Amino acid sequence: MHMSRSTDPTSPLAHSDTWTGLALMATGGIAAWLARGFDQMSRSYPMALAWVLVALGALLVINVLRRQSASASFRTPAQVALLALLILGLWTLALSGGLGYLLPTFVMQLCFILLCGSLGLIQAAMIAAAITGISYLAFIVGLGVRLPATLLPWLM
Repeated sequence: MHMSRSTDPTSPLAHSDTWTGLALMATGGIAAWLARGFDQMSRSYPMALAWVLVALGALLVINVLRRQSASASFRTPAQVALLALLILGLWTLALSGGLGYLLPTFVMQLCFILLCGSLGLIQAAMIAAAITGISYLAFIVGLGVRLPATLLPWLM
């Protein structure tokens, strides 16, 4: 029995990494295009990050093409992606809603780490706190990124 290319489990189009790679490349390309409109001083970081996304996406697709292995079910990654999108959306609402940076970012990181399912709560909380602290120091203190106004100044 001959399988069509779309149902063949070894087809690159059946592999979730192909679609993830293409999504990263598209997101990076759009981000690079949007970054062109930034002033000279602000453009370099988003442009570099955009091209890193494009490169990582291309590496994923190339890896799939090199291996030609059977793909894993796309159902679980899709469910995880939907949960991650929900977490990211709630973080955005909390940040723009005046809850500061530290608490929403800590909760977001904690949820992402727990979603991976490889660490216990204490370890996940410690890593989430470290990521939150480092990102605060890098972006807010180091790069001077301005945050939306908070409801209570002590929320940071």
